[in-house]
Amino acid sequence: MMYLSNKQMLQLAIPILLAVVLLYFQDEILTFMHEKLPQHTMNKNHSINEEADTYLRLSRDMNLYNDIENNVKERKIASVWISKNFIYEKKELQSDTKIQKNIKKYIWKLEAVFPKHDMAIINAQFVHTNSVINQATVIKIKFDSVLLKTNKGLQWVHLFH
Repeated sequence: MMYLSNKQMLQLAIPILLAVVLLYFQDEILTFMHEKLPQHTMNKNHSINEEADTYLRLSRDMNLYNDIENNVKERKIASVWISKNFIYEKKELQSDTKIQKNIKKYIWKLEAVFPKHDMAIINAQFVHTNSVINQATVIKIKFDSVLLKTNKGLQWVHLFH
């Protein structure tokens, strides 16, 4: 037969005694805890949620504003580039009339186009974007044509034309 020591008996009895005491004095224990410990209440006016929503809305608006500002900057850069490269003033043309009379009329013959490599063959010469051939600058190379900037303005040169 197996006997338990006093210590082992006490270890078995303590949880049972505590459970009985808690069951009997549960109302007094809860009242004491409510009096001595601070109470936490929910924030009923949802001010934190409102502030978070306001922050998120302002953040979205700021991102939208930044996107618009970047688009405006890109358009300004593009318009400056266009005005420098494509728009000619009458004053410039009138002042250069003597020079224009002395310039020969050039003919550009497009022989081959390599759009993947941004290259073309014009008048038996390899050219790429920004190349100059017979006083014309290559602006754009497409699959069947090349855009040239000449002293008279823009001119497309086509294959098989």
